[in-house]
Amino acid sequence: MRLWTKRLLLLSRKKSFSFLNLITLSEERTLMMLAVVVGLSSGICAFLFKHMIDGVYHFCCEDGTKTAIMAGQWTRVFLPAIGGLLGGLLIYYFAREAKGHGVPEAIYALRRRGGRGRPRVVFVKSVASAFTIGTGGSAGTEGPIIQIGAAVGSSIGQLFKVTPAYLKTLAAAGAAGGMAAVFNAPIAAVIFAMEVLLREFTTQAFSMVVFSSVIASVTSHILLGDNTFLPTPSFGIEHPAELGLYFLLALIAAPLSTLFIKVLMWMEEFFDQFKKIADPVKPMIGGLCVGLMGIFVPKIMGAGYFELSAVLSPEKDPAAWSIGFLLVLVAGKMIATSITLGSGGSGGILMPSLFIGAMMGSLFGIVAKGVFPNIAPTGAYALVGMGLVFSSVASAPFTAIVMMFEITQDYRIVLPLMFSVTVTMIMCRQMGEMGLYARVLLKRGVNLAGGDVHDPVMTVTAKEVMVKNVEIVWENMTVEKLTQIIDQSHHTGFPVVNGQGELIGIVTYVEIHKAYLDGVDLKETLIGHIMRQDVPVSFPDDVLVDVVRRMEEFHTDRISVVEADNPKRLIGFITRANVMAAYQPSFKRAESR
Repeated sequence: MRLWTKRLLLLSRKKSFSFLNLITLSEERTLMMLAVVVGLSSGICAFLFKHMIDGVYHFCCEDGTKTAIMAGQWTRVFLPAIGGLLGGLLIYYFAREAKGHGVPEAIYALRRRGGRGRPRVVFVKSVASAFTIGTGGSAGTEGPIIQIGAAVGSSIGQLFKVTPAYLKTLAAAGAAGGMAAVFNAPIAAVIFAMEVLLREFTTQAFSMVVFSSVIASVTSHILLGDNTFLPTPSFGIEHPAELGLYFLLALIAAPLSTLFIKVLMWMEEFFDQFKKIADPVKPMIGGLCVGLMGIFVPKIMGAGYFELSAVLSPEKDPAAWSIGFLLVLVAGKMIATSITLGSGGSGGILMPSLFIGAMMGSLFGIVAKGVFPNIAPTGAYALVGMGLVFSSVASAPFTAIVMMFEITQDYRIVLPLMFSVTVTMIMCRQMGEMGLYARVLLKRGVNLAGGDVHDPVMTVTAKEVMVKNVEIVWENMTVEKLTQIIDQSHHTGFPVVNGQGELIGIVTYVEIHKAYLDGVDLKETLIGHIMRQDVPVSFPDDVLVDVVRRMEEFHTDRISVVEADNPKRLIGFITRANVMAAYQPSFKRAESR
């Protein structure tokens, strides 16, 4: 205490002294403590998430010592469909932002919402992904746990009311913590957070992400034990000339990764065009398709951990990994993952990318070893192939290199990996490929390559154009009274609320005209009897492209804006005229008014 007293006396004699110095120091310590809390929380969430998936898998699929899914029984075809439906229902009714791969949604929250996320995403994303993956859906765990971790960090930051800049960092720290806990790769998790999520480097952000990643990794070790994510033998280069073979492997990986991205994006567009099919039903249909594929190729189902372990250590698997079989696995996994995620199933692309890369590398290794018997085992090429496809699909070369090093714990694999990843990334750039995350975000108005898209429909949010003073009508009002309101108003459609003020429908001139043609008594008929109950709604943070899409889906030119936490609470109204006003030079964003 005496030492601190002397220091304070010395500081007080300086003209530049301010108690803000002490506050800044306190704030920095607080942020580091929050990073520790975020790491601990994300590590626990990763532990629970893993056990959720295992629980669903063992409950639905285990049959004695041999899993029913892997046995390819016809009775298990419908399991992925059930898992997709349950996950889709959870997402649709409780947290629609939990839909998707996970990583693009986390980046979108950082770029568009200042890192703000709802706490309920932690639960919804965990359970929905457990249903999808645990029942046999072809997806990985890394996307969900990254979004779960980001939601944990964001929730803790909002609880302590940190500034927007720190909120973003805490969300990224949570994402890194979740990834570190699941994959036992804390260094790769830190690099992923800086390279993909934040896309910037500051000492303070780096420190907070490191703290979270380390604490999450330690928490995972305590809860799950000291288990490596994917046990692999040691691999390396047997002869310097092998770099030529890795160069050829890199040339193959680039177009294969591009094909995977295009198939997945096409599948998303394919399912999106069916507007009349309810959103929760689409992942059920996708799950059914994957289940049917699994009857013939059961190894493409699930996350693919067992298959990866087997192809890296072929002696563990009595099945023959022939060239033809490996080709089927590459194509099958690509299609199954695209269907699972494109239909709306909840899961990530990291594990499928590693799976496809491993099978491609193993296939290449078999052919190369037939020509050059003294080269490294096929497992070495499988490992490098994993890093190549992941680096291309996620556009994260540094993360891929470090992750494969942490998985193998062997420095010898780093040299061929660095060389081939560089070649693949150059090839992808030449082919115009930007990575899956960038493509998904570009559709939503976020351009990771060069700033945001300036088209208002891609950047302006619903809360910036909505009319806040909404004219409403009550369900127990007569139709005749409604016609009088329309005569006095410049609007031809109104949201309908009940006695509690909750949004229950919408009524327009079309419904009134139909009632008139049906010969109903306008003086006695209540609005509640003629209104449309399928109310198109939007949330405040939805960009206009999503708002317009909902309008087209419901064949209407107006949409109600409701609170994200309470879909019955009406807070605004948007018409096509409001959307068009966003294109006017005089339009100003809400935050600048």
